[in-house]
Amino acid sequence: SMEFKRLRLFVTLAEELHFARAAKRAGTTQSVLSVQIRRLEDETGIELFHRTTRAVRLTRAGEVFLKEARFL
Repeated sequence: SMEFKRLRLFVTLAEELHFARAAKRAGTTQSVLSVQIRRLEDETGIELFHRTTRAVRLTRAGEVFLKEARFL
């Protein structure tokens, strides 16, 4: 399902902390990954990542969400 795919993409990005590497590992494009992560954040109402032009890192909420997502 799409929800499971978004969770898998979230976990991949959380592990890589780099959009290009995560997209490559997930077999998708960077733009698709970005859109899916944004949709997940919109659906949950949680900012999961801090993004800058140089770095991606999990928010505290993202760290908690990652622990839960790994069990799914």
